[in-house]
Amino acid sequence: MKVTIKDVAREAGVSPSTVSRALQDSPRISPEVRARVREIAQRLNFHPNQMARSLVNRQSRIIGIVFPDEAGMNLGNPFYPAVLQGIGHVASEKGYQMLLITGGGGVTAAEAARSTAAGGYVAGLVLLAAEVEQPQHTGVPMVVIGHPVNAPECYCVDNANVCAGYEATRFLLDNGHERILLLGFDAKFMFTVDRREGYAQALQEAGIAVREDWIVSGRPVRYPEESAELCRLFQSPDHPTAVVCMDDLLAIGLHRLLSSNGMRVPEDVSLISFNNNETCRYHTPPLTTFDVEPYHLGVSAMTLMMDVLSGAVTQPVSIDVPFTLIRRQSVAKIGPSIPKKEI
Repeated sequence: MKVTIKDVAREAGVSPSTVSRALQDSPRISPEVRARVREIAQRLNFHPNQMARSLVNRQSRIIGIVFPDEAGMNLGNPFYPAVLQGIGHVASEKGYQMLLITGGGGVTAAEAARSTAAGGYVAGLVLLAAEVEQPQHTGVPMVVIGHPVNAPECYCVDNANVCAGYEATRFLLDNGHERILLLGFDAKFMFTVDRREGYAQALQEAGIAVREDWIVSGRPVRYPEESAELCRLFQSPDHPTAVVCMDDLLAIGLHRLLSSNGMRVPEDVSLISFNNNETCRYHTPPLTTFDVEPYHLGVSAMTLMMDVLSGAVTQPVSIDVPFTLIRRQSVAKIGPSIPKKEI
């Protein structure tokens, strides 16, 4: 039978309300009683119901973690579990719990986040990606991984994604590639918008026109039934010789698609991507990718949330998490570096 707060109170010889206050380190309860209650609670394996507590006293120790889409899709991408590990590490240290919030069934993630906040379940929200539709007026602090386009003055943690897109493209230019495709663009997500901007900057500096038909979403890779047009593009005589992929899984999926069309990586097409998940080093060939430090993003986001809740941070702030290029074997050198030009 599950141990209740009444069982702890009976064992300690105090009221249930005293147990509740003692477990929250209330200064209204003497240190001796607090210590005794904690010892009994631990011995009886009693764990307070954080959700119930938040509904009663409106002082939640739960942080809502808002996914940008349905959780099933996101948790399959190693980036999100790594971010969650970072968030969870800080949450555990500070005595907070996490509540995962997703969209689905006709309800957007933003709507689900607003509803959860309005119900008093959470003390704050951490958004795992900056989207065009961000939750507005939730009544609780929000920390965003990324920078929302419609809320420039906010608490956010981000990589310098314009710079990352530029450096990925510049690396390919330095290896002699002029025909470079961008895969995984989605105007809904700010990190892809920013990386596209950096991609365009690098091409323009090299005197190469940006081809809009070479800025492609990830759908042709994720959904093979939609891949015909992308396959035709790579089968053309002037096909891209290199691809900047928004994500490692897209790069691996594109490699599979290229192989099915008789093309080799990196001999025919070079690939560079982002996230540096574990599969990159074991892929054949190992993927050149940017380590965007997803665990560090999670730690930084939750640490910022704790600072906001404690009052240590009261003004909008943006924290930059550095990224690192990991050079492996998926990029081939095909000629001299394409120099920058005056624009």
